[in-house]
Amino acid sequence: MALVFASLAALAGTAAADGDPYSIGARVGGYGFRREGSAGLFEGAGGSAWSECRMNGFGVFGNRTVAGPLFLEAGLDTYFSTDQAEASDLPIDRQSALISAAVGVRTSFTSWLAGYAQLGTGVELTRLAVPYGDSTIRADKVFPEGFAGLGADVRIAKGTVVGASFRALVMANFDYDPTRLEMPSQWVAAPAAGDVFAATPTLAAQAQFYLRKDL
Repeated sequence: MALVFASLAALAGTAAADGDPYSIGARVGGYGFRREGSAGLFEGAGGSAWSECRMNGFGVFGNRTVAGPLFLEAGLDTYFSTDQAEASDLPIDRQSALISAAVGVRTSFTSWLAGYAQLGTGVELTRLAVPYGDSTIRADKVFPEGFAGLGADVRIAKGTVVGASFRALVMANFDYDPTRLEMPSQWVAAPAAGDVFAATPTLAAQAQFYLRKDL
């Protein structure tokens, strides 16, 4: 991760003399993990294939144009789990901070419409909790993440755009059986947090809407 940020910073430094603009923005969005065994890309009209551990949140980001269509992005987002979509889902309370860096290419379709593609990586700092009887099993974790994204934005004023993006992510998720959290007796010891929150890399789909301002 340190190598990625160092590389991005070096690229930005070589372009500092070009005078290309920086921009900052704010965004809101949500993502959900792909359910194991889903029939296709989307399962049902509501896209329930991507509804596991649904997370909603918001964040801020900054862009730096390097040269031509190439740009760098750094972001800080916070996300919170919503109600579980199905009764068989792990009843998890997940509060995450996502720190990300990405490199992308941008193209203009018209004077007011542009699109871009990007690849990125980052880390997730997350606080996890699940109920167990009258108590709660908790853990703090740090996980890597990676993503590829596509987006488009519309210029609404000089130096100001609104847009939307879609990202396919690889992130940590948990396949612990929620029925094992049912306490058959008050004398049963709680499962170890390391077992409940044993993570595996899982695909997730994310949609975001943003406002960006050139500096």
